[in-house]
Amino acid sequence: MEYIVVVGAKMSNTGSQSMVFQIVGEMHKRFPNKKVVALMNHKRALVENMNEIYNFEIISFCPADILYLYGGIQNVAGRMLGVSKKNINHIKAVLQNTCLAFDVSGYSLSSNWSGANSLKYLYQIAILKKYQIPIVIMPQSFGPFEYGVVFKQYINRLGKKLLPYPNIIFAREKYSYHIVRKQFGLNNVAISMDMVLLGKEVDQSILLKPTIKLREYSIQEGCIAVVPNNKLAEKFSLEAALEIYVSAINYLTECKKKVYIVQHSETDRNLCNKLAAKFHTNKDITLLQANLNCLEYDLLIRHFDFIIASRYHALVHAYKQKVPCIAIGWSEKYNNLLDILKQDRYMIDAKKFNKEELFKKIDIMLQNYDVEHMQIQRFFENMDEDLYQMIFRQIEIKE
Repeated sequence: MEYIVVVGAKMSNTGSQSMVFQIVGEMHKRFPNKKVVALMNHKRALVENMNEIYNFEIISFCPADILYLYGGIQNVAGRMLGVSKKNINHIKAVLQNTCLAFDVSGYSLSSNWSGANSLKYLYQIAILKKYQIPIVIMPQSFGPFEYGVVFKQYINRLGKKLLPYPNIIFAREKYSYHIVRKQFGLNNVAISMDMVLLGKEVDQSILLKPTIKLREYSIQEGCIAVVPNNKLAEKFSLEAALEIYVSAINYLTECKKKVYIVQHSETDRNLCNKLAAKFHTNKDITLLQANLNCLEYDLLIRHFDFIIASRYHALVHAYKQKVPCIAIGWSEKYNNLLDILKQDRYMIDAKKFNKEELFKKIDIMLQNYDVEHMQIQRFFENMDEDLYQMIFRQIEIKE
């Protein structure tokens, strides 16, 4: 049995999950005799439960495993953190028979997150390189690279050593394309739109066990969804994040709209709870907190007139359902996404948040969401980019 491996994903994040689903669906179509395996940063007990749900194998691939397999002094650190010899042997057996790897990290190599997060990203590439596995870095965002003194030189040196190895690195934005090329001196970078935005619908039977049924919800007409992102609280503060979402919900209720607070990722649970608590006596505000998978999120989000969201793939999935969005972001990836869909007038920069700007954009959307729906529909009707053709023009994988 030959394997195709996916790294950089977590099933607790709906956007990350949707990227894995796209790979599984496309590889099933192209290479039906190969097995897709996802190496994920989930504890082994949780992975066992996941393998009762999904039709592809998930293997626990935690920081301890990555350090152990990277080798050197990191091997000792991995041992100290605690690795399972059985799990390590399983990972090795898969990697020894892997013909292709996809990284779907989304947005990891950046000083916007911890230096340790960037090292984990690079160590994964080092492990795949050690096993001489061709790598495709799927469309994702990069930069900035303004690390503190402890990480800066090491990450720069390691990146220049490892990042030339992948067959191709796809950047989602021009900013990402230019900054990652310049920082690490790369010639293997190309620009592509987000893989979920480009992706085709995947047959549920390929992804889920036959016993798994998708949950569907009955939503009244004329409702609006607010999809928070805990990264906003991490980037600024919990108070700042709550102020943004509370302002949006208050204004929508003043406009006589019913609002659903939708949890998009497990890490958003606390923020969603605190937000809902602000409106616990308001019957027009509903908290929907069900750890939806990305297929269920699609079924849900199509019922809303529009959404206000800060999760990147919450926006992508809404657009794929032709649902307009007001985006509250803080990095280039949000601006780029809305520019592509000609929805840039609905972009709000969280770093310069202004209530009056938010209210104005809500007013415009309330008047124009039907028009924007048609604009988004035309975008998808005319979209002709084929990401996988670009990949397999450069990589030959034998059946």
